Amino acid sequence: MIWVAAVLVLAAGVYALCWWGAGIILHPPAMSPMWIFPEQFGLRYEKVAFKTRDGLQLRGWLIPSATGGDRTILMCHGWGDNKGELLKQTWFLSEAGFNLFYFDFRSHGESEGEITTIGGMETIDFDAAMEWLRRERPALARSAGVFGLSMGAAVTVASLPKHPDLRCAAVESPFSDYRTVITRWAWNNMRIPYWPLVWLTTVILRRRVADPMVDRFNPVEAAPKVAPRPLLVIGGELDRLMTPEDVKKVYAAAGEPKQLWMVPGAWHAKCREAAGLEYDTRLIGFFARGLA
Repeated sequence: MIWVAAVLVLAAGVYALCWWGAGIILHPPAMSPMWIFPEQFGLRYEKVAFKTRDGLQLRGWLIPSATGGDRTILMCHGWGDNKGELLKQTWFLSEAGFNLFYFDFRSHGESEGEITTIGGMETIDFDAAMEWLRRERPALARSAGVFGLSMGAAVTVASLPKHPDLRCAAVESPFSDYRTVITRWAWNNMRIPYWPLVWLTTVILRRRVADPMVDRFNPVEAAPKVAPRPLLVIGGELDRLMTPEDVKKVYAAAGEPKQLWMVPGAWHAKCREAAGLEYDTRLIGFFARGLA
């Protein structure tokens, strides 16, 4: 009977490890603090708040363009980041003549929420942001595009089919599907294999979130439905999380018109850092054409 006890102890240990792994997905181990605000860049802004359909209050900033006009970009940050971190990388778009609408996804920054799901439930937050924009600033919503980074990029691609009034989108470092990205993160950071550990982690995750479809989140399946709106897909050639292969899967699945830019020397979410002024020029040009 000793071997039975040993098996039970091992099974309990594996289950505990996977419960802990699911907790990492729900609670990012490195959450960025709110330390970056528009006034640090000399930008005027309006604080906004709105509710999701599942009752969470999300908070954001509406930054008017430096030149006026209705052209607007919804800004979607990454996992563990917040609207301030994204502002630091993209505030130049305000000077280029765009209104910028930043918001924190659930359980990030200044928004409510106890868990994050790396995309599945964050599409609810995307919907709520667009509902607020249409209701409170209808003129801006009629000339709106999206920029998404990392998780925000995946959420953008997955959400666009439900929002046909959005006119274009630029996404940096989108992942192709949920299971691939958590498997790669687990291997890159802890050398944990998919079978059986990541597989069991996703089973536990579904139960903890009470959503049997949470790990079915798949931007590649949504990508063909973005067309005929312009899509710019950006990736880092050195990205080990959202690898060039994954980024190219999203691009390949999308219809025309579309553009792919793989940035030499860029790690994950560091394309602007690697490309410099070319990054700003390309992004400004893309949104100027898409929102003309």
